[in-house]
Amino acid sequence: MLHGQRQVSRANDAARAAQDRMLALAEQRSLSRALQRDALNLVTEPDASELAAIRGRFEKRRDTLVTQLDAREAELRAATIPAAYFTRQRALVADLARVAARADAGDRAGAFQAFRLEVRPVERAASTIAEAQIDALGEQVTTLRAAADAEASWSRLVLLVATALLAIAGLAAGLVITRRSVVAPLHQLRQTMETLAAGRTDLTVPQVERADEVGQMARAMATFRDQLAGAERAKQDQEALIVASIGERLASLARGDLVSRVNADLAGPFAKLKDDFNTALAALQATMTQVGSAAGSIAHGSSEIRHASGDLSQRTEQQAASLEETAAAMVEITATVGRTADDAAHAHESVEQASAEAEQSGEIVRRTVEAMGGIERSSSEIVEIISVIDGIAFQTNLLALNAGVEAARAGDAGKGFAVVASEVRALAQRSAEAAKDVKARIQASSEQVEAGVGLVGETGAALGRIATRIAEVGTLVSSIRVATGQQASGLRQISTAVSDMDGVTQQNAAMVEEATAAARSLAGETELLMQHIARFRIGETPPAQAPASPVHALQSRVASAPARRIRTGAAALAVEEDDWSRF
Repeated sequence: MLHGQRQVSRANDAARAAQDRMLALAEQRSLSRALQRDALNLVTEPDASELAAIRGRFEKRRDTLVTQLDAREAELRAATIPAAYFTRQRALVADLARVAARADAGDRAGAFQAFRLEVRPVERAASTIAEAQIDALGEQVTTLRAAADAEASWSRLVLLVATALLAIAGLAAGLVITRRSVVAPLHQLRQTMETLAAGRTDLTVPQVERADEVGQMARAMATFRDQLAGAERAKQDQEALIVASIGERLASLARGDLVSRVNADLAGPFAKLKDDFNTALAALQATMTQVGSAAGSIAHGSSEIRHASGDLSQRTEQQAASLEETAAAMVEITATVGRTADDAAHAHESVEQASAEAEQSGEIVRRTVEAMGGIERSSSEIVEIISVIDGIAFQTNLLALNAGVEAARAGDAGKGFAVVASEVRALAQRSAEAAKDVKARIQASSEQVEAGVGLVGETGAALGRIATRIAEVGTLVSSIRVATGQQASGLRQISTAVSDMDGVTQQNAAMVEEATAAARSLAGETELLMQHIARFRIGETPPAQAPASPVHALQSRVASAPARRIRTGAAALAVEEDDWSRF
């Protein structure tokens, strides 16, 4: 088989050499003919501007042809090219040079005659030799090609048979080798990959010591095993960190701690969970701070209302006592005309004091109505804040529900987070229920405050009627001054008016008691709200600004008023004539 290949190679080399010689002869013949055309153009070209370009081409081709003749003569003569061919080619070049020189000298007719008589015969002789040699070389190339093809066909047949035998043997050996060195290791690697896919990273990867592709696959699988183990450890550490940080903060929140925050370094989507959790706690802390401040304001206001109601009750009792004194004075005036003037003066003083007290009572009632209106507005604000808390609890519930869904999608890896999400959701539901309870209680307190406002309004109306009655008393006392004969009738009217005033005063006292009871109830509800808020740790809370209460100033004015003295008997008669002018 190797001998046949060498024979084919030698035949091909000989054919290529013959073909190369044939191409060289053909190229020289082509250059010779082109050189003849250039010489003939120098003789026949009428345009003088083209002669320089034709002359340049002529010299260039002449030099090329001479160079090829000198370079290939030895090679071609060794290949049976006769020496006469080279002699005629050089003679042809010399003749063409003389023709060109004569054309350049202006002897175009002589140049043409030389070209026709001298150049053409030499060119035909050289072309005849070249064509004969080209045909011979062509036949030689054909013969060599045929021999090479025959030898190549035989070699291919032998090679095909040998290749088939070697392929069968190699296939058998390859199957055995492949099974031992490739299939079995790949089967082991497949088993290893299935084990890794099952989640086990503590196994040993086989075939890592091999230097072939199987070893590269094994080492890549070992690297994948190490990366998978690292990722699993990082995942476990992240889950532990999440459970520890979020769980601790949720436990603190369950204990009422609104100050602590999640400070752990969480990555990926858990970083947003951390930020949302801290933001929700901050909002809840701010809300509870405002609720605590508002509750303190309500407690202070209810205390002021309670004190004001007590003071009003005390003043109402004093007013009732004054009315009783006035009734006694009216009896004495009826018993004796001599005491009429004194009693009238005393009645005038009582009327003035009652008018002043009625005005003061009206002012107090007005302020009480304003204070209770402020309490009602604070209750409305508390209801709005509780609604915000309820909304936050609802959003937290939704977030926990979404987190539970995402944990369920994560499968076994998200079970721990699902438990945390369920706890967050339960806590949000409890927060919502507590918010609803507080809201219901605040609404009940608002209704009671509204009822108190109505009662205080009625108290104001009653005080207005008292003022009207006091004016009537003044009118009656003035009538006493006009006509003594009308004193008895006037006194009866005064007695009747005083009785009415006493009834109204008793009604005022009952209303004041109801207002006091409502204030105590509001204080109790406020204290209960403060107890609920106190279970949360919300940090530093600014003290509530208590409004300036007019109760103590009013008490001081009432306490500093001089006590009235009731004149009885002869003292009532000892009234100077000028005292009637006060009526």
